[in-house]
Formats: sequence, structure tokens, C-alpha cells
Amino acid sequence: MLNNMKNTLHPWVIKKIGRDWLEYVASNTMNVATEAFDPFIWTYDCKAKIVEVRQETADTKTFVLLPNQHFKQPLPGQHIELTVDIDNTGTPVARCYTLSEIQQDTVSITVKQNPDGKMSNWLHKYGREGMILDISSPRGQFVYRDQEKILFISAGSGITPCYSIYKAFETQINQPDVAFYYRSRTPDETIFRQQLEQTKNDNSVDISYSRHSEEEKTSYLPSQLIEAYPDIKERHIYLCGPEPFKNDVLSYLDDIGYDLNNLEVEHFAPLQATSQSVDSFTGEVSVLLKSKNIRFVIDAKDNDKTLLEAAEANGVQFEHGCRSGMCGTCRTNLVSGEVNGQQLGKSIYPCATYPASAELVIE
Repeated sequence: MLNNMKNTLHPWVIKKIGRDWLEYVASNTMNVATEAFDPFIWTYDCKAKIVEVRQETADTKTFVLLPNQHFKQPLPGQHIELTVDIDNTGTPVARCYTLSEIQQDTVSITVKQNPDGKMSNWLHKYGREGMILDISSPRGQFVYRDQEKILFISAGSGITPCYSIYKAFETQINQPDVAFYYRSRTPDETIFRQQLEQTKNDNSVDISYSRHSEEEKTSYLPSQLIEAYPDIKERHIYLCGPEPFKNDVLSYLDDIGYDLNNLEVEHFAPLQATSQSVDSFTGEVSVLLKSKNIRFVIDAKDNDKTLLEAAEANGVQFEHGCRSGMCGTCRTNLVSGEVNGQQLGKSIYPCATYPASAELVIE
């Protein structure tokens, strides 16, 4: 009875009071009794309650989440980190999931069940309405940057950040020139198929299938993208999907001379960049963080540290998540200088990148 009351009360409180005021009220009334009564509101941690579960395909579910007052407003394309003590061992499992939908008070994650995935299997088996989860605030740089011409290229569950950005354009007055390419195995396995089919009349969406009958097949392989999109070199590309798919697309873009500075890549595994590595650097390195107007020096003995580690050693903080070049939270642009490691065009990942020149200027 009490839980049902809270399930009704929480959305109402967040909508009527707002997260900022709720944070103020909760922080000033925090005590053992209030924490015990409602650990969703009276907490210093960012949490979310599952308010709806939707079956998208046979192995994919969307979980609609109501975050508490500690959650910050996300941008379409960003992701959150979900943390669960799955085995009840005191050692939680953390995974990143893109926010596939962003509403006024709720956000959604769309999770494809991976046979070997601890978190996805747990969510599909146990995730239910009313469950409270530990989450992070929104992270990531895979966001729209006001380009005039865009091509989304996605496959499988990699559709989620592209779809999030694409849907956000519906509310914009001045919309960019958008093309949307989605690669799925079969129609039944196509995430958001109904929603995408409804928009196909404007010729902006192209869904292709890798395992479909020949007479119904409308497939473009990466090597045929330029035939489907003759102006591909003029478009800013947002790419997300399984690693083999992304690597095929990256190799193709490199082959046709596409400017990789116009490419945004979302990935949750170390990225296979197409750029050439440069020789290791053994001297002192001067680093300028242009957006913050902060300078620091990396001593020669610390050149075996990543840029993230070297910055932290100098008291400089980068926004970061996984620390392994996977989530993309720390991604920024290299203005000048050279680095070794995770780089794609001018984009670098400080948590997986090392200095390779005497001077570096980073956005």
C-alpha cells in the first residue's frame, strides 16, 4: 500500500515542485527517519525509479525511468551509468546505457539482451515498475552540435543515441538537413521500427536488413553508402553500432577521403581508430586546456601516464567515466600538437591517450 502511494507521489512531487526545490527541501530535512521512510527522495545519491517497461523486440526492452532530484537535465545522445549489486556480493556491476528518449520528467534506456551480458540479463529478468536503481547524471559528448547537414549511421542497439537526437529535432523550429541510415538483421529485430516507419514518408530514413529475403532486401553495405548518399562528404556523420559494423564504416570513410573531423562516434568498447600513431615523446609537455584557460606541465617522467592521469596529477579535472576509452565521456578535441592512443580525426579520448609532442592545445 505504501509503495503504491509512493509510486503515485514521486512523479507528482517532481513535476509540481521541481528537482531544484526538491533537492533543497530534502537536503534540509535529511535524517534517519526520512531516509528510512523514502530513500528515493531523502538521499544524497542520484537514483531513478522504473515507471514503465515496454517490449520493443523479442530481446529488447525500454525502461522508462523517473530520476530523483539529483539528476541533471540531459542532452539527446548522452548516456547514464547504471550500477547494480547483481550478485549481492558488495561488488556492484556498472554499465553505460544511452538515453533513448528524453521527456519532461522521465528518461528511457533501451536495452538489448546480450546472452553474455550480466546487466542486460538482470534487467530483462528482474527490472519492473517501482524498482529503484542507482544511476549517474548524464554523461557523454555524442550530442548535436548545430551542423546544417547530418547523416546518422547506426546498427543494432546502436540506434539509441542517434534516435534520441533525431527525435529531438521534431521540436525544433529550424531543423537541419537529416538523413538516417539504420542497419538491422530482420524487420522483427528492428528497434523503434514502428516509429521509424512513420517517418519514412519524408525520405529521411532508410532501414536495411542483413538477414532478409532477397526479394524484400533493401540493403546498403558500408561500401555502398556513397551511392545512397552522394553528398556524404558534405554531411556531419553520427556513427554508433556494433564494433565490426563501425570499423567497416570507418575503413570505408577513410578510403573515400571523408574528413574524420566531421565524424562523431559513440562506442562502448575501445575504438579502432583509422589515424596513424606518432612516435612516443620523452620530454616535458606543456598542455593548454583552451576552454578553461588552464595550463599545466607534464613532467618527462610522467609521459607514461594518460592525459587524464597527468591532468589529475596536476590538480586538473576532466569529466570522465569508464577510464578505459569506452564510454566517450571524456572525449574532447585536439587543437594542436600530437598524441598517441585513442584518436579519430581531431577527437581524442584523454583517458586512453598519451602526449606525443612538446606542446598540446586541447579544447
